[in-house]
Parts: sequence; C-alpha cells; structure tokens
Amino acid sequence: MTIWLTALLACSGEGDDPKEVHSTVEHTFEAPYAREGTDVVLIVLDTLRADHLSQYGYDLDTSPGLAGLAAVSTRFESAWAPSPWTLPSTTSIHTGLHPLRHGMRQSGDVLGAEARPAAERLREAGWHTGGFSHNVAVSPRHGFDQGFDAFTHNTGKVLGYPNARRMTRAASEWLTKNPTGPAFVYLQPMNCHGPYKVPATRDSVLLGRKPEDGFRYYQGYMQKILRGQVLSARERVGDGYLRSLREQYDTAIRYETDEVGAFLDQLKAAGRFDNALIVLTADHGEELFEHGGFSHGYSLHAEVLHVPLFVKLPGQTVARVVPDSVSLTDVLPTILEVTGVAAAAGEAFDGSSLQGLAEGGSRPTPPLVFDVGWKRRIVGNGLSEGGWKLLEIVSNYEGLEHATKLYDVLNDPGEVIDLASQQPERVGAMHERLAGLLAALNAGAAVPENHMSEEDRTQLEALGYLE
Repeated sequence: MTIWLTALLACSGEGDDPKEVHSTVEHTFEAPYAREGTDVVLIVLDTLRADHLSQYGYDLDTSPGLAGLAAVSTRFESAWAPSPWTLPSTTSIHTGLHPLRHGMRQSGDVLGAEARPAAERLREAGWHTGGFSHNVAVSPRHGFDQGFDAFTHNTGKVLGYPNARRMTRAASEWLTKNPTGPAFVYLQPMNCHGPYKVPATRDSVLLGRKPEDGFRYYQGYMQKILRGQVLSARERVGDGYLRSLREQYDTAIRYETDEVGAFLDQLKAAGRFDNALIVLTADHGEELFEHGGFSHGYSLHAEVLHVPLFVKLPGQTVARVVPDSVSLTDVLPTILEVTGVAAAAGEAFDGSSLQGLAEGGSRPTPPLVFDVGWKRRIVGNGLSEGGWKLLEIVSNYEGLEHATKLYDVLNDPGEVIDLASQQPERVGAMHERLAGLLAALNAGAAVPENHMSEEDRTQLEALGYLE
C-alpha cells in the first residue's frame, strides 16, 4: 500500500523562503523489521566537488562540521562519479551499476523495478528505511522511493531550495519514531547546487561577511554563455564575477556541512553513531570556469567528477586515508558487505566493496569509465587508468564534434594540458581499451521507461536540467 502526504512547511526561523512544498510517500511492507543490525546512514551532498572541502586541502574552512566524521572514518582521496550530473550518478550510488547498465541517463527516466536499489534490499532484510531528498530529480517520479518506508522530497513547486536544517530535523524525527531495529536513512540536500541558497542568518559564517553578489545564477546570462549565444565565458566574465561565484558556492558548502555535522552529533547523542555504517559523498561536482564553463553536465573534467567520499565502518575509531581511485558504484557493494545483506546468486555489480580498503587493505585499481549522453550539453565517454585520462567527445554545447583529449593526470591533475596530438599511440591503445569496456557495459544495459509531464519539465528547467 502507498500513502501520499503533502505538506506546506513553515519557515524554520533562519530567514529562508516562508513556504516550501514537500511531499512524503509512505509505503507499507509485509516483511517484519529485524531486531538487530547495523544502522546505515547515506548522505549525498548534491553538487559538492571534493577539492572545495577543508578535509581535501581547500584553503578556506568550508567544512569544520565534517571534522568529527573525518576523525573516525576513512577518507578516499580519489573518488569519482561515473557521470557529471545527478540522475545517472545518484542511481549508480543506489544500485552499484554504471549508468550505461542501469540506463538512467536522460531527464524523465524512471528507475525500473528490476533495479533493486539499496533501500529495497535493506528493507527486505528488515531495516526501517527513510529517504529525504531536496532534488526534484531524486524523487518518486523517477522511482527513487523504491524500497523506502517513507520518502520525503521537494516537489519543486516553490522556487528556491529547502534548507538543510529542515531536512536533518526531519530525518532525526523519523529516526526517533523508529527506535527499535536497524535503520537506513538517506539524505540528499542541495544547497551546494545553484543558486547556492543559504538562509540569511547563515550567509556570513564562512567569510565574516556576505559573499559578493555580482554572480546571479538565475539571471539567465550564464545559460546564454553555455548555449554559445554570447562571447566566450573567459571574454565576458571578469575576476569579480568569478570571485562572487566561488564565494557563493563556498558559503553554501559551509552552511550545508555545518548542518550535516549537527545531524551527526544528534546521532551521537542518540547512541546511533558509533556502531553505524556512515557513507558521505556527492553525486557530482561543479565547474567554476576551470575549463571555460560553469555548472555541471557540460564536461567530463575532474571538477565535475571528483567527489568526496568518507566511509565510517561500525566501531571505527581512527581516521584513515586511501589514495586509490574508487567509484560511486562501490557504495552499494560496501553497504551489502558491511551489513551482511546478500546479493542474489549470480548478481554482478560494476563496483566492489570498499570495506577492505577502509580497514587498511588493498585491492587492484579498476579502470574508471565516465559517461554522459546529455545532447544539449555534452555527449561522450572517458577512461581513467594508469595515471592517464582519455576523453572522447562526440559533441558538446560549444559545437565541438568528435574530439579526443588526453591528460597525464598524475602530473596534471587539473587536466590543463591536452597531450592527445603528442601521444597518438597511447590514445589508440586507450581508445581500444575504452571501446571494449563500453561494449561490455552496453551488453547488459537496461532501458528505463521515460515519463516527462509538463510539470516535470517546468521543475527540471528551473534546476537547469532542461533547456
């Protein structure tokens, strides 16, 4: 049975929008809840690039709220999203499958019943399951409520994003209502997604003042740049504009990570932190004109694919750092191994468990395959292996067609110097390697249903997912 509840939530007292429409989907299941088991907390910070966190060496104190988690968890220095935007990457987190296998690559795609995301697997094994999402792309309309007892999401009917404090309070209240048996709680706040909205009472915390206001996410100018309708971004965007953009983005990171830190403190106070499996990551990053563009979904460069990843195993009391490259497809296999929930016989994931690495062990480093099929933005694939990264771009928003780029990412992590013309043999070898990997992924590809109502289109356009 499914119950739909819609609530018009009041202001939280932080000076944010007075009205935000949330909807909660509640499901009832026949299977009993387990009396024992490990709580699982999955936090996906929408649009958070790794290199803007304090724990990853950023020069501003953007994430002191994560210090407590970092002190007792394993930080993966080289964690990568398989795609540069929300729908495919978030689906990979929940399913352990590459976007080419789960098929969720276009706005309007709906997760199929055969996908078996984390919530469904844990619920069948006896976990209480609660989901909280502020991204309208991560909602029941895309099938993300599958397996959740309750899934609360932003309907997108009010412009401006709900604040993270409201989400963490709702999650804490949900946990309080489910004190017995293990719980799986999933949070995806999105203050780090443009327009980088922060309550007025909190927008001076990072810098000691409000961020400069020269940048305007919704003024339309940025989207015109990205559509090639004006002069190039580097010609028209000055230093002040870029500084304002970065200040607004960093201020949003500080606000959101402070609220996540407060939520983790609430878990400690409730006695649910120490023995929990906690995974904190992001679905993708954000380009801030490093390669002449802005936002995400427009390139396959590091700034949109390199994401933070912290894994706290049950009972972990020390910090570890793992330099090995890992993927968001590793998240679900990690959850299953740590909780002891078995996969189906013969079931294969594109990722593998990180428990061994998190405990100080080792494993072979798999190749990383990147994919994006967003026709108005970019269509292409990439391969990162052995310290080199190959990009094969079919088309992009700048009019680029059938372009190949090669980067020595060990010596050029910012992917500034394209070496494709200087190393044709390496390009050829990596092209063949990528072609084989893509063929294997496409051989098992799912074809999801696609539903796009006018309401969906309007809401996704407001997010920048449609143009």
